[in-house]
Amino acid sequence: MKILVIGSDGMLGRYLVNYLSNLSHSKSISEVIGVNHKQVDITHHSDTSRLIAHIRPNTIINCAAFTNVDACETQIPVAFAVNAAGAKNIALAAKHAEAKVIQISTDYVFDGTKNEPYIETDQTNPISVYGKSKLAGELAIQEILDNYIIIRTAWLFGPWRRNFVTTMLDLGKKNRSVSVVTDQYGSPTYTANLSHAIGTMISLDLRGLYHITNSGTCSRYEWAKKIFELTDSSVSVLPVKTADYKRAAMVPQNSSLNCTKYTQDSGQTMKPWQEALKEYLDKNL
Repeated sequence: MKILVIGSDGMLGRYLVNYLSNLSHSKSISEVIGVNHKQVDITHHSDTSRLIAHIRPNTIINCAAFTNVDACETQIPVAFAVNAAGAKNIALAAKHAEAKVIQISTDYVFDGTKNEPYIETDQTNPISVYGKSKLAGELAIQEILDNYIIIRTAWLFGPWRRNFVTTMLDLGKKNRSVSVVTDQYGSPTYTANLSHAIGTMISLDLRGLYHITNSGTCSRYEWAKKIFELTDSSVSVLPVKTADYKRAAMVPQNSSLNCTKYTQDSGQTMKPWQEALKEYLDKNL
């Protein structure tokens, strides 16, 4: 099996290339190829088709995305070009190459008004340009392909790229206190654990729509508190409300995801986010 990872410079894409390459003997994977935005512009159908026709992968994992949620509000054409048209271009090329597509999507396809974690069949209702563009990408994949996996994940952290954890630690080095919102809830997800789940899904040839995050739910405030607790930091975390924190995009109040379907179909259970965070900090600090 030959696997193509698009968006290999990103936090998840880079980890996936390394992880899947190490699995190449045990998972019947013959080759893992990573490409970044300089090597293929997924907003151009011809570029995307040419690359996929040349590589002829069995599986394509699309990690490429415009993920700056606030910037998406002012760069709407770019957001839809990458997150929606890009996914569509990959799907069209994959169909011609008879390849499977694994599309990485987001919890932000929901409006956040549900009082418990979202399941795959819940009604989507994105409230930001980012969420709307990612949902359009999901719909394009589903319309064009039969052989696909769409993975909605959330609050990613991992090595090589700036994320919420590194932001908190950097702020903590400069300040005695940081202000973090108490009324946004979700499920932090370690790229190492998500990559393992993707490898499992490939080996089992699963198909369809799945929610995959580390288990458990917390507020961003609780997440920040745990980060400083695990690093033995004396930084104080001050509670604030989303309404007090001005930003361009609206974000879901509760975007936690229920991952029961993945557990049932794979036989695997995702680690609690607290354990995943500790593992990440132990390996990367």
